[in-house]
Amino acid sequence: MAPPRDSPSGPSPPPPEGRQAPRRRQDLQLLQRERQLDAARRISEALFEAADLDDLIRKALATALTVVGADAGSLLLADPDTRELVFHYVIGEKADLLHGTRMPWDKGIAGAVYTSGRPEIIADAKQDARHYAEIDRATAYKSRDMIVLPLRRWGGERRSVYWRS
Repeated sequence: MAPPRDSPSGPSPPPPEGRQAPRRRQDLQLLQRERQLDAARRISEALFEAADLDDLIRKALATALTVVGADAGSLLLADPDTRELVFHYVIGEKADLLHGTRMPWDKGIAGAVYTSGRPEIIADAKQDARHYAEIDRATAYKSRDMIVLPLRRWGGERRSVYWRS
């Protein structure tokens, strides 16, 4: 029979540090997984609540911003006739100024993601040589960290870019 963990002289000492580190990593992994599942649940709920495609996209964008703790985000649609990215869906303090704004689809971090098809996470956009400062100047917004994802049609054709700042 094992002795009780607490003795009359007080509680047992904590386990050695070496055994706590794997437990912390597991806890962090479980927390991350829980956040991912919550995000998937929220997006799934938004899919079934949306009245039309525009409503669906706005709700999905708002949910994505909430999940990552961002104060602003945009969905830029590609205009193949002008070879520009257009801020079509925008959430945040400068949304009214950004909506409809166009930028060349080969400029800036969003343009790089659009043309390469590879997502990017940028810790400080202003320090990145690809940063397209014209958008910040036009809106007086200060871009900070960014998550930029390429969005494609079902067949793989480039369609848009999701930009979170």
